[in-house]
Amino acid sequence: MNNREESDRPLDERPRIVDVEEARVKIVIFSIAEELYAFYGADVREILPPTEISPVPGLPEFLPGLINVRGDVESVVDIRHFLRIPSSPPAQGCIVLAAKNGIRSGVLVDAAIDVDDILLGDISPPLSTLDTGIREFIVGEFDYKEKSVTLLDVGTLFAKIAL
Repeated sequence: MNNREESDRPLDERPRIVDVEEARVKIVIFSIAEELYAFYGADVREILPPTEISPVPGLPEFLPGLINVRGDVESVVDIRHFLRIPSSPPAQGCIVLAAKNGIRSGVLVDAAIDVDDILLGDISPPLSTLDTGIREFIVGEFDYKEKSVTLLDVGTLFAKIAL
């Protein structure tokens, strides 16, 4: 049937095209040790450029120190500790300032890559073969520009540092 014949048909006899918009979620993609990770965009307040981190004696090794964000003092978490990735010097990279469950902190990453919207259906559950110590931080995985991205849970991370 050509377009002319289709337009001659009464409206109630034409095939209905239903546009169903699948739910999307904003994510912030970043790199750590040449691997891609992401947080939900709703949990990220801002991305800070490389900032001097002031060390504080007695902090656990996953807290390299504190930063000053426009007069507010914020802790900085080195997420590599929880993902079992060898640490790099804390002065490198940028800081993703995140907040969840009443806790706000900076998260040290190598580089901010992108802020994007993805379809919720594109997020696959984490692999069941992952070490349970790491798996608890992972929401799922998705593809971004033909690379795999691991979606992390800021809430679980912050629950660990609040103990």
